[in-house]
Order: sequence, then structure tokens, then C-alpha cells
Amino acid sequence: MKTASRTLVKSQPELWELIDQPNRMQGLMSALLGRAAEVTVNEREPESVLSWQAADNGDDAWIKVQLAEKGWGTHVEVSAESPTEAVRLEGWLDAVLDELATPEKRPFTGMTETPPDVPSAAKPAPTEPTPVEEAKVDDPAVQDPPVEDAPVEEAPVEPTPEPPRKKRRLFGFRF
Repeated sequence: MKTASRTLVKSQPELWELIDQPNRMQGLMSALLGRAAEVTVNEREPESVLSWQAADNGDDAWIKVQLAEKGWGTHVEVSAESPTEAVRLEGWLDAVLDELATPEKRPFTGMTETPPDVPSAAKPAPTEPTPVEEAKVDDPAVQDPPVEDAPVEEAPVEPTPEPPRKKRRLFGFRF
């Protein structure tokens, strides 16, 4: 039996959702054995422990994943045993932990891109600027004769008186 463990920055429910999938359990067992294999679940404690084994050919191959909350993440311990592949088991366990650590959802991806599920007809087609033709004018523009303005008398403007200035002192001088 070999064991590998690591603390991943994912929640227990998120990791549980990743491992508690029949296709993933079967894929991990098939990768462990090097051939396709059906699996049967031996132990299941939601968001805590999941253990399964190869259901065919009498192999004693099994995989167990234990999850425990730790700080800002989840401590994941993967144990496995395979009678045929005991030598490469350590590298395989690290690969399983790497796979679980890989982000599934990227929070900011696609914010500037068109989502892939949008039909191509809805995507705006790139447009090239349309050349604008200038209007041709055959006749010169008709100008109106200048209009003379009538003389305007301006009213006399009286200057406004300034308010009296207050005398101020600055450094002993009056201004």
C-alpha cells in the first residue's frame, strides 16, 4: 500500500464532487491497473471518505480518498494498492493529487470572450468600413445677396462708481 497526501486550496464539497463520480472512479482504477476495470464502492462517508476497488478478475487493487478540512483548504490523502503496479504507484498518486488540485472553474474567463454555446449567427461579424462617396455638385451654390443691417443707436453707458476703498496697514504703512 502507498499513500500520498497534500493540502489543496479547494473546499471539501468541491473535492467530493470531483471524486464521487462513477466515471472518475473507474478512470482512476483503470489508470492504476493499466486496463479497463469496473469498480465497486466499499466505503462512502459524504465529503469525508470514499473507497473503491476493482470488481473483476479477483485483483486486490483498491483506492481510498480521505478529505479533512485544514486551514484555507482541504487535506487530501490518497491511498492505493495494486499487486501488479507497485513500482509506479508513488508517481501515480502524485498525478491523482495534481488532477484534483487543477482548477475546474476560472472565475474571470470568458468575460471578454463570446461564450462557446452562442450560435455563430448571433456573433457579430467583423465589418470593414464602407467607403463613402462624395456627392458631386454640378451647379455652383447659389448665394443670397448680402443684407444690409439698419443702423443701431447705442445708448450711452454711464460708468458705475467704485466703492470707497478702506485703508489698510501692512508693515506699518497705510495703503
